[in-house]
Amino acid sequence: MAPLTEIELRPYGQTDLRGSVAVPGLRYPAGAVVVIAGIPGAGKSTMMHALFGTTGAEPGPAITTGGVRVVDSEQARNWWRQLLGTRLPYWLYRPLVHLTALLWARSALRGDGTVVVHDCGTRRWWRALIARWSYRRPAGVHYVLLDVPVDVALDGQQARNRRVRRRAFGRHLRAWREMVPASGELTDPDLAHATSCLVLDRAAASAIDRITFTA
Repeated sequence: MAPLTEIELRPYGQTDLRGSVAVPGLRYPAGAVVVIAGIPGAGKSTMMHALFGTTGAEPGPAITTGGVRVVDSEQARNWWRQLLGTRLPYWLYRPLVHLTALLWARSALRGDGTVVVHDCGTRRWWRALIARWSYRRPAGVHYVLLDVPVDVALDGQQARNRRVRRRAFGRHLRAWREMVPASGELTDPDLAHATSCLVLDRAAASAIDRITFTA
């Protein structure tokens, strides 16, 4: 039996690792689209920084040494902050940030190469666009769904000083639980088109120390 540190999971279909034995590695085919999703504060950016070497300060999509393109809405926020300065309240240019992140994601998904996308996962229209823009990719679209308790997500927001308004957070929670039930299979029709959907709790997500892509 291989040591646990050498085990790599190749997700296909639905895999739920909540409350299961931790897996330290994930392996996807080269050219895949991997969407890391979760409610605000779930730990998406933290996971991406740890696995792909991003810092959160990039003013645009990052490309790793292995050629993986990493797209995070935080990058668009950084770009606009550099352009507009820090005195202008974020809420005034938030729509520009969202539009910029959308355009960068479309460019990456409609291009070639492996792409990793940060997403809250609670907007059905966005999941539909990901599927539409990626339909020509033979390696498919793969979701990594970070399912954490509400208090953990709120602590994550506090740690990054990115508190989401109560009403908006409530909408995220309701949409998330419709997509990712507390137990049982995923039935969301938008996820049915994905090549794989991997559900992780905080412990399972923290145990992953690498995501690799091979032909």
